Amino acid sequence: MQKVLLLVAILGVAGLDMLGQTKSHFTVQDSDSCQRISFSLKSATATCDIRTRHGQFPINILGKSEEEYVKPSFGQQHEGDELKAWLNLKNNKKRGLGSTISSIFSAKKTDMENYWNIYFSDAKPYRLDLSYGLGKSYVDLSDIAVEHLKLRSGNAHVKVGYHSKMKNLVAMDTFLVAVALDDVEIDRLNLSRAKVIMAEVGIGSLVLDFEEEPEESSEIWARVGAGTLAGKLPLDPIPVMIRVKNGSLRKLKLPSHFEQVSNNVYVSSAYDEDAENLLTFNIDLSMGNVVFSED
Repeated sequence: MQKVLLLVAILGVAGLDMLGQTKSHFTVQDSDSCQRISFSLKSATATCDIRTRHGQFPINILGKSEEEYVKPSFGQQHEGDELKAWLNLKNNKKRGLGSTISSIFSAKKTDMENYWNIYFSDAKPYRLDLSYGLGKSYVDLSDIAVEHLKLRSGNAHVKVGYHSKMKNLVAMDTFLVAVALDDVEIDRLNLSRAKVIMAEVGIGSLVLDFEEEPEESSEIWARVGAGTLAGKLPLDPIPVMIRVKNGSLRKLKLPSHFEQVSNNVYVSSAYDEDAENLLTFNIDLSMGNVVFSED
């Protein structure tokens, strides 16, 4: 039997301030029966920064929003040994056409009027579903346990990384990222310990940055429409295989030490089919471009 728990929603001391902003504080309550936490974020138009820090709550949320434009909705419930929590930042659709167009073209700017800080701790493993419409957001997953991550971006600029250079505390089963119009950057992807990475690029761009040689193997499945997929590899060659479907060589750029071993299959000079940290890219390329570089 599902039991919906009373959520903690504490309005800021000032309540509605002079600018018509609502300040909110939400916390997710842990319990001994909880084995993992699933968190869903749906942000229509706001800046949402996710960071990690030690604390008594597995999720701690502090935010402010212009109530006329953005309406927050938060909740949590237990289902078996899983605790599910969600934060929806819904667009009230009261902005005029000019304001909406301005938001679209300022996607890379921080929205200080609608700004949310979301903090995770190392208390329990997480399954994350993050969806962004408009805005600029940052996700730092250093030194916590993320079992599964799904990230979708409409016209938002999103950067995911491991700021403290501390790797995922568990192996991630799947890292799924979908980019429609704008751009998403994944820094230090090697620290995610993702077994499978699934990427879809519409007309935007996606950067997959493996800053250092990974410790474990990853299968990367990518579909590129009219946009760009950029793969950044360490300066010293690491074991890599790249398979390309439906793409011509002129749409694919590789470091000079890569060689073609069969039709649309390329390997690095450090390639070893038995390598424990082999990166295997399977790319379905349409009208866009794929560029691999070494930094």
